[in-house]
Amino acid sequence: MRCMLVVMTARAALVLATLAACGSHQRSRMYPAGSDKDDGYGDLARISAHLFIGDGSDAPLAPHHHRARPGAYGGDPYGGAAYAGNDDPDTDDALDPAGITTAPPPRYTPEVGLTGAIEGTVTWRGPLPTPLTTACGAIPGPRVAANRAAGGVLVYIEHVDVGRTLPTLVGRPVSVGGIIAKRGCALGPPVQILTPLPAELTIHGDATFARLRVAPPGGPRVLELQPAGRVVLPAEPGLTRIEADDGSLAAAWVIASDTPYYAITDDRGRFRLNELAAGTYDVTFWRPPLATLTGGKLVYGAPGVVRRSIRVDAARPAHLDVALP
Repeated sequence: MRCMLVVMTARAALVLATLAACGSHQRSRMYPAGSDKDDGYGDLARISAHLFIGDGSDAPLAPHHHRARPGAYGGDPYGGAAYAGNDDPDTDDALDPAGITTAPPPRYTPEVGLTGAIEGTVTWRGPLPTPLTTACGAIPGPRVAANRAAGGVLVYIEHVDVGRTLPTLVGRPVSVGGIIAKRGCALGPPVQILTPLPAELTIHGDATFARLRVAPPGGPRVLELQPAGRVVLPAEPGLTRIEADDGSLAAAWVIASDTPYYAITDDRGRFRLNELAAGTYDVTFWRPPLATLTGGKLVYGAPGVVRRSIRVDAARPAHLDVALP
């Protein structure tokens, strides 16, 4: 039988490698949905087990009409450059005359060739955090090194008048953030930035069911996350907290903003913000709240937040070191 030329997802190529011949019914082993060896055997992997012929209109994902931002951009070589993004060409954005999706312009004046930068380190101040164990299991704590270097801290500039030109894909800025994954006893990453707006927040499940409490600025709601399932929500500007409704999972925080400047500190507490115009900036350092166990549930205090103002020129990087409470 002559093999047909087909259009397939990237994961489908892995399935093809195990077929004895075109049209064979043999399949490679697929691990249980949401297990440690799963690697995403939910919607995407089930779809990847099939071949789609033509322009993709026969693919099971084609009817999805949620708005999503493809790819990941910008930030910093120390972890702020790319969290994750969604790539769904079937959006409901307006089309320009050429048929390319468009998006609102940035809320600042873009400029190329900016050479200013801010760099520095973040350290942990006060008692070191202690490990926690719930009925679910061990709860991951903050990333603090022996020398008190604080990793996983979000560093961002919330307002700029002149900023870097954002890379685009099919006529719209590519995005960063917006993906939360349940892994055992935790939702992660613990903190991320989601930009630019409008955008969506997608929560992926693992092998077990969870009732989640999602608390954006507009008010909380409780959602059901099925095994190997996903939940898609519109992002609201500001801080959103995602946790288990029964307090059994380590929570995650998402800051949705239109900022083009952000970074996540590495394990040595370092960060760098590039392509800045000369001027004075207010820089925010944000670490997730620490958890305590109360009645077997995780209860969170206030986040560690520090704001610093710093002057930037075009000739050399400005240096800013911060100790977080």
